[in-house]
Order: sequence, then C-alpha cells, then structure tokens
Amino acid sequence: MEEPTALGWLRRLADVSGPEQALQVWNQAALATGCVGMDLTAQELERMAHWLVEHCGDQPIRMAVRSCLVRLHVHRTLHPSARPA
Repeated sequence: MEEPTALGWLRRLADVSGPEQALQVWNQAALATGCVGMDLTAQELERMAHWLVEHCGDQPIRMAVRSCLVRLHVHRTLHPSARPA
C-alpha cells in the first residue's frame, strides 16, 4: 500500500467533486488547520481530513475524505513505522 500524500488525497476529492471544488475546499481546510503546502505529514493530512468531515457541506467530498482516513489507518496498521510518535 502506498503512503498517503496530499496530492493523492486532492485527486480523490477532485474525482468526486471536480478540480475547482476540490481545490476550494482543500484551501479552506489548509487555512483553517495551518496545514499548507503539498508536502504534508500523515498527521497533517489527518488533521485536515477531520476538519473537512466536520465543516464541509459537500457530502461526496466528506465520503472521499472518510475513505482517505480509512486508507491512512490501514497504512499505519501495515507499516508500524508510519504511526505517530
């Protein structure tokens, strides 16, 4: 299983909502959480994801974000070194 990345997550959001909507909600989450840029840690991705689930009004995006969170948890389970300290 590949390591979760901001670009991968953004692509998943774009798949369900289109690129413009994905960028808009991604930028809102980045500003709200302070997780800016594309070189985000798994912890930063998780923080953004939780913000999106709580604050995004777009149901397909929330579902895609939940899917990303599941993938993150699976990745951490399969790769113990990826778990937060």
